[in-house]
Amino acid sequence: MAVYARWFRKKLKKSSNIKRGYGFVRKLYTWGSFPLPRVIRQRKDKQGKMATVRKRGKGYEIRVYCGLGVNYGRKDKSMTWIPEPGMTPRQIEKALEKVKFQFEQEVLNGTYLNSSMTFAQFVEVWREDYAKEHLAIKTYARYEGFLKRILPALGHIKLNNLNVNHLHRFYKNLGEKGINLKTRKDKNGKPIGDAKLSPKTIYEHHRLISEILNKAVRWGMLDVNVASRATPPKVPHTEISILDDEQVKTLVAALNKEAIQHRAMILLLLYTGMRRGELCGLEWKDIDFETQMLRICRSSQYVGNRKLITKEPKTRSGIREFMLSSSACTLLKEYRQWQDEQKKLIGDEWQETDRLFTQWNGLPIYPDTVTKWFARFIERNNFPHVTLHSLRHTNASLMIAEGVDVCTVSKRLGHANTSTTLNIYTHAIPSKDTEAAERLEQALSI
Repeated sequence: MAVYARWFRKKLKKSSNIKRGYGFVRKLYTWGSFPLPRVIRQRKDKQGKMATVRKRGKGYEIRVYCGLGVNYGRKDKSMTWIPEPGMTPRQIEKALEKVKFQFEQEVLNGTYLNSSMTFAQFVEVWREDYAKEHLAIKTYARYEGFLKRILPALGHIKLNNLNVNHLHRFYKNLGEKGINLKTRKDKNGKPIGDAKLSPKTIYEHHRLISEILNKAVRWGMLDVNVASRATPPKVPHTEISILDDEQVKTLVAALNKEAIQHRAMILLLLYTGMRRGELCGLEWKDIDFETQMLRICRSSQYVGNRKLITKEPKTRSGIREFMLSSSACTLLKEYRQWQDEQKKLIGDEWQETDRLFTQWNGLPIYPDTVTKWFARFIERNNFPHVTLHSLRHTNASLMIAEGVDVCTVSKRLGHANTSTTLNIYTHAIPSKDTEAAERLEQALSI
């Protein structure tokens, strides 16, 4: 064997055909001149890919050649397979061949994911292969905000090492003071309040982690979603805030003292029950004043970095038409006249967009602008704590309390199912609740 080896080294120095020399040494291995190396087999497919198996301790390393990198270095992908205890050499050989073939096919087809990757690395795969294509723009932007907290805490952990304790410690950390980056600050830069995240926000972080890990399970990266075993903070039940009959009258009276553009925005929300984004997406062509019909077919949303997008409403049933009241039509005609006067005052700086509600120069208004103005209006008039979305709840509850059938209410709100309307908006208005109690007493009296 030593003679053959010395002769081959001399031959290799003289020969420029490396492949020929390599072929000769393979023949030497085949002839049994000296024992086979730790490389058990080599398998090459039609595309030139090669799978190699090496014995590594108690297991076997399977490595697939994936071509050359940018600097002409080899690009390989590998995995380790460990036989089950008690397997015979023949069983190991058969099982190893099967695992090797499956692994090579996954690499060739681009479906292989490395189980040793970190949580942050898998999140990047989740982004590219799922989130960017399937999530709504606003949902994706909100998730990215959550990931700014999740990845620094959990991103370094290997995906298959992530456990329930990691999640519980993370949830506890989210509930500590100072974690809320969006907390209002005073003139000295100090946060106003304790700057903690609410249980609902912490639960939304948990739900995102669970959604990502569900994809890891579905794609064969994990056997179980550990987030399903975790216990996030309990979200306290909060009653939806609505205005009763008297409060609505007081609200309308206060709005009549405000500027026409603000009065039109808020009263239209109250008259129709539409969402904030749908209000900001309205165009004049969506209103037929002759038939008093309003069509909702788009929604404006703010997704961060001062980016305003326009898309279809939240659900397919969100595209809808319904009739406006005479009072609403009169208000909108008055507002349109005011807007036409503003166009003349602005002159060449006005940018025509056909939107009902705009900035000073005609560009679409930001949804947060409406929300902030309404919050200041509520505080200025000492109303109970209600949000802009409370007007939608109030609209639905008023219709149901006045005997409007649920199907009509559901259609006007843009719900896909009447069950959604019943589950959310059947709040008893106190004045009607008293009336119901009195009627029941009369019906049951003997």
